[in-house]
Amino acid sequence: MIRDLKIFLLFLILPGLVSLYSSCDSDNPMDTGPAETLLYEEPGLVDSIVVTGCYDYTRFHFLNDTFFFGGYNKLRIEFESFSSSDRSRISFVGYNAEVTNQILYTKSNEDVNVTHSFELPAPADTTWLELRLFLSPQVCGENEYRYIRARDLRIYGIK
Repeated sequence: MIRDLKIFLLFLILPGLVSLYSSCDSDNPMDTGPAETLLYEEPGLVDSIVVTGCYDYTRFHFLNDTFFFGGYNKLRIEFESFSSSDRSRISFVGYNAEVTNQILYTKSNEDVNVTHSFELPAPADTTWLELRLFLSPQVCGENEYRYIRARDLRIYGIK
């Protein structure tokens, strides 16, 4: 009985080990999709607004670099945001020699409270990028505050 079990396990395990070993020496690597390169990263808190009154507030956060994306076809931008107000907006804006204040991406209200990940065509010339936060508290009361924040910003170039 034990001899039969050993033979059974040998025939069960041996082919699995052989196929595992042979797959490690494959000349056909797996396709991992388009090549992405991390071009810019701002970990942690990128920017935030806290409003304790009954007024609108817009915060302009220019990224600390100018970018040339000529070697890339697309960009993928990722960041997290959260707001405690029902009337908030978060936008990603681009500036270059031809176009100023071009809205590349925008989300409002309940769509602000997510992890954002979007792709766009890479600009061909030098570009400045801005993350714009907008907050408009609709209810004002004593000792009440509203906020919006953005964090963990990453920009990838896709060839």
